[in-house]
Amino acid sequence: METPSTRSGVLVLRVWWEDGSPDGFRARIIRIVDGERERPTAASETADVLLAVRAWLDELLEQNG
Repeated sequence: METPSTRSGVLVLRVWWEDGSPDGFRARIIRIVDGERERPTAASETADVLLAVRAWLDELLEQNG
């Protein structure tokens, strides 16, 4: 029987409308994995937000993490 992982993560995504941004918004992204908070990042395009979420999820779900 496999031991369940104790990995945990939190992703905070704050989005607000902002004129002049490519997609019309700005996002602040805060990523935490296993209690380690990374430096917050910002994005103003949907694709960049989705990439950040995907990277956080991939890191959290790593088998050898």
